[in-house]
Amino acid sequence: MADKKDDKDPCWKNYEQVGMKTKNGKKVPNCVPKKTADKKK
Repeated sequence: MADKKDDKDPCWKNYEQVGMKTKNGKKVPNCVPKKTADKKK
């Protein structure tokens, strides 16, 4: 697996979850780089 920081966070290091998205018919975490997430807030 990728560089996970802990078991509860589904995103890679330096990424942050911003809601959920649908991928191949399944709901998955929408992980974005932290800089991008900060701009959206």
